[in-house]
Amino acid sequence: MSGWRRAGAGCSLALLGALGPLAARAQDDDPFAAPAPDPFAAPAPDPFAAPAPDPFVAPPADPFAADVAPPDIAPTSTRTGPPAMAAFDPDAVRANARPGLWLGPVELHGRANLTLSSTGPRRTRVERLRGTQLSLSSADLYAQWFPARWFGLMAEVELAYDLEGDGRELEVEPELLLAEVRPLGDDRLRLRLGYFPVPFGLERRFYAPPRNELATRPAPFRTVFPGTYSDWGAAVWARQPLPLWGGEVEAEVALTRGLEGPLGRDARPGPLDRDRNGEPQLTGRLGWTVFDLHPARDALAGLVGVPLRLSLGASLLLGHHDRRARSRVTLVGLDAGLTVGELTARAEVIAGEVEDGAPGRDVRCEGLYAQLVWRRRFELPWLEEGFVALRYDLADPDTRRRDEGDARRWHLGLGWVPVDGVLVKLGLELSRERRGDWQETVFLELGYSF
Repeated sequence: MSGWRRAGAGCSLALLGALGPLAARAQDDDPFAAPAPDPFAAPAPDPFAAPAPDPFVAPPADPFAADVAPPDIAPTSTRTGPPAMAAFDPDAVRANARPGLWLGPVELHGRANLTLSSTGPRRTRVERLRGTQLSLSSADLYAQWFPARWFGLMAEVELAYDLEGDGRELEVEPELLLAEVRPLGDDRLRLRLGYFPVPFGLERRFYAPPRNELATRPAPFRTVFPGTYSDWGAAVWARQPLPLWGGEVEAEVALTRGLEGPLGRDARPGPLDRDRNGEPQLTGRLGWTVFDLHPARDALAGLVGVPLRLSLGASLLLGHHDRRARSRVTLVGLDAGLTVGELTARAEVIAGEVEDGAPGRDVRCEGLYAQLVWRRRFELPWLEEGFVALRYDLADPDTRRRDEGDARRWHLGLGWVPVDGVLVKLGLELSRERRGDWQETVFLELGYSF
């Protein structure tokens, strides 16, 4: 028995020696075992880790991030119309959208204009000029602070001549003092509260000397509409780009305290001087840019080879001027602008009615102007830009009678920009008098803006 036991133990040892390598190989080929890591292989991505930033993609804009200046609608190099920020005319102090000065986080812009005028011994009807005069025609300081893209503060003070009685007076007038909220983080929607220019017509965006190619403003916006005046209230400004031809729709609506301008400002008719009741006044403008095409981005303009732009607008003013809020003031305006290359045409019509409360005493007023400008940017030493402008305007503050407020004028002007920020204008104005003869006035204006 001991021999059989020794033989069995030897067979067991031989069998284990034969099966040992097979068991080790089977363990290496275990399909359920984790594979050994490859030191040269890239690590597997973590599905829960945040993706790495793409260095070639711009990060999304944070609408609540601090920003020292509000964004613009589009680059000025491709837009043929006025800069977008001109909707309420804070940017009229700028020339060519140049950057202003900075006082900490506050951006400043300003202008000053010196005018030499020469006319006959009789006082001109609209501007109330007589003989030869050298005067500081206007000065302006504008400040804005945007601590965030969605919120900002604006202020503007202007020194300008107002028409008073038979003469002119240089007065300091606040133009802007407001807070602006942009709920969308850009300029598609603006909410304003404070003191601001009343949104009526298109001329208010071009009246300031850096943007006005001529030395005077159109007569209807001096003697028919109550000038460019400001009032306390709330306003909404909205714009929506259209998918066709670079078009756009914009709307401005304001609810203000009423016609609270200084007595007699810009030779207004009596009912337009002041609002004598507490009822609010409604004003607004609806604008439509039919097309805004540029050869660099639009095939249609590329066929013509020059920028093309057409805009239309309509304005309305409604309010009451008497103490009992029964006599209504109504003004309606239509405007149009066309740009073809270096030529720009603009026209506006104003018509209104001021109720007097008695039969046959209502006042009807009307006026219009049309202006054509050729402008070229040379970018040469001492000749950055030049332009030629021609304007025709007429105004009748009271169609029932002929008086000193009636005007019919032609104005021819030349402009020279030797360096950015400096503007020189030479103008010749012909105004028709009541007796039928024409009176000439020559203007020479020097302006600086930043």
